[in-house]
Amino acid sequence: MMMNNEENSRHAEYLPQALPEYRGNPLIEALPPIMPLEAAVEALTVNPGYNAAEREMDAYYRFHAIRRLLRYFQPLYTHIDIEQRISCSIRQGYLGRNPIFARNSRYLGKTTALGFTIIGVSGVGKTTGVERVLSLYPQCITHTRYEGSPFYLKQITWLKLDCPFDGSIKGLCISFFNEVDRILDSCYSQKFYAGKNTVDMLLPKMAQIARTHGIGMLIIDEIQHLSQAKSGGSEKMLNFFVTLVNTIGIPVILIGTTKALPILQSEFRQARRGSGQGDLIWDRMQNDDSWDILLRTMWKYQWTRNKTPLTDELKNLLYDESQGIIDIAVKLYAMAQIKAISEETENVTPAAIREVAAEKLRLVRPMLEALRSGDIRRIMQFEDIRPLSIDDYISAHISRLPMNAIDTQKISPLEEQAVLKLLELDIPSKTARQCVKKAIAGKATGQTLASIVQKAFKIALGIDSDANASAMNPAYDTDDLRIIAKNNPHAELIAAGAIVAGSDEW
Repeated sequence: MMMNNEENSRHAEYLPQALPEYRGNPLIEALPPIMPLEAAVEALTVNPGYNAAEREMDAYYRFHAIRRLLRYFQPLYTHIDIEQRISCSIRQGYLGRNPIFARNSRYLGKTTALGFTIIGVSGVGKTTGVERVLSLYPQCITHTRYEGSPFYLKQITWLKLDCPFDGSIKGLCISFFNEVDRILDSCYSQKFYAGKNTVDMLLPKMAQIARTHGIGMLIIDEIQHLSQAKSGGSEKMLNFFVTLVNTIGIPVILIGTTKALPILQSEFRQARRGSGQGDLIWDRMQNDDSWDILLRTMWKYQWTRNKTPLTDELKNLLYDESQGIIDIAVKLYAMAQIKAISEETENVTPAAIREVAAEKLRLVRPMLEALRSGDIRRIMQFEDIRPLSIDDYISAHISRLPMNAIDTQKISPLEEQAVLKLLELDIPSKTARQCVKKAIAGKATGQTLASIVQKAFKIALGIDSDANASAMNPAYDTDDLRIIAKNNPHAELIAAGAIVAGSDEW
């Protein structure tokens, strides 16, 4: 999901450029720096967060934690390729559109932007991958001064639209104006109200806005919908894309399923020959090193009580059931954990994955069978793969939990946090829960997490309670670090909140 206009907008900060053709162009200098390979991998990676101690939490908490898997993103070779292509395209597209003409006259002139197409089978993650790369760029950059002189411009670095389902050019124009309004908080959609204008009148307006706001890149997703356009409609829209590329210099990225291939075998490819970066055919993952990397990085996000190691059997089984489609593989893994937790087996087993696949993949099985066959004609029959939802699966499995596991009154969120802290200090789960309950018992509300953890940790170590200690020694002070650290200095100071876990800093 893309960010809203406030989250993905910033004021221009101009960076020095290593390449001479990029210097003196505020639209390029305001972009994030060009990334080397290692930096791109790090920037694209999304680690959803994991604490091994959470495996000891009650089931209903773990069901919530498992949803984090849906945010997991491990960049692969294809994602790095796309990042490099977009980085190059957006900068090359700005070369001939420098708003500071006098300061960069050497590099003025007609520049052909480097657009490209991404074609792949349904469900392989084309849209998710492209959006992840685009998130590295602020969508709107506000310029006010450049090199000491007034310079006002709201620059749109990229604009992503979905091709209307009926392939309507007018529908695409409406989406264009609405998206620009969302980013800039403008009112172009009212000014160029589609009901009062023909397509021939709207297309030049789009080009005008593209120039005015320095739109760096136009991404059109679901391009296969052009096959639904009325006679001549797909050709007209493709011709408009060619105009943007060749006349205005805006790179255009087209994203579509294999159904888009016949459409792109046309004048559009001929018009871009020699100027584009080539088409990227995004196939499903193969059961190779990339698949191994994906599963090994994903496998650590495991919330079953028992830690199941990743075996070749599990790796091959997940590939067979998902046919290399990442979204399916991740959700099968999540649902296998849900099943294991609800049935109290607490292990991710091959049998659990097979049962989940048989239950949840019925609607997409025809497409998976087509992928197994490798027959491109069978694969092209499928417009898109039906998205899987784990929410209904969780709802169905909550009823299988023991009643004490879903009684949310038994332990509060504050108690659960205290238990987690004790688990991090290597206190066994059962002992941690008992000690936290004893630490809280009979106390008035308003206790802090630190005080509960400190008290529970002392109970776990068999240290006398505060009351007994005070009676025996009036000088006893529960905040005296010399007393706190008597038995196990490092662990007890962590429990007391004097230092942070994993650190020796006070």
